[in-house]
Amino acid sequence: MPPVLPDASQVEKAITDLLREEEIGSIATVSADGTPSAATMHFASDGLAVYCHTFTYTRKYAALKNNPNIAYALAHTPAEGFHGRMKVRSVQVTGRATFLTEQADIEHAIDVSREQFSWLQDSNMYDNFKREGVALRQIFFRIDPVSALWADNRVHMLYRTLVTFTPDGKNVASLAPYDTKAAA
Repeated sequence: MPPVLPDASQVEKAITDLLREEEIGSIATVSADGTPSAATMHFASDGLAVYCHTFTYTRKYAALKNNPNIAYALAHTPAEGFHGRMKVRSVQVTGRATFLTEQADIEHAIDVSREQFSWLQDSNMYDNFKREGVALRQIFFRIDPVSALWADNRVHMLYRTLVTFTPDGKNVASLAPYDTKAAA
């Protein structure tokens, strides 16, 4: 009997759960001259949207100012290693980054981050962001998803599906099979 495949709402919940459970992932940007760059970041999620922050002197900041298209990957790899392989799940997202400039949006990103990460509870790391009008060398950005590859061994070993999000990035719009045939 073939395994029961998840529907769009189940994949959406699984992705949002992963985004809340995992803190560290990688983003990829492309510079103005077409050079790709990857960076390891902290991710705080609000549904399917994620928040990151960076310094204004970084390559990723310059790349995102030039081109807001971005990709990121987050994964859950169980501590049991090979023996936990049936719990492995990951998401590879392509999306659009938006720099947060409104104080209310910045406060929201800070609140989401503090809610998700216990180590931030007593930290003053984001206090400068709460002082409106202060010229900062740091900036928050939000990534709204456009499409993704969802992998979930809990469904069955090597389960993959292509995900398309609604235009506002708030929900999964559709799923499509992931073609596992090698390209000729």
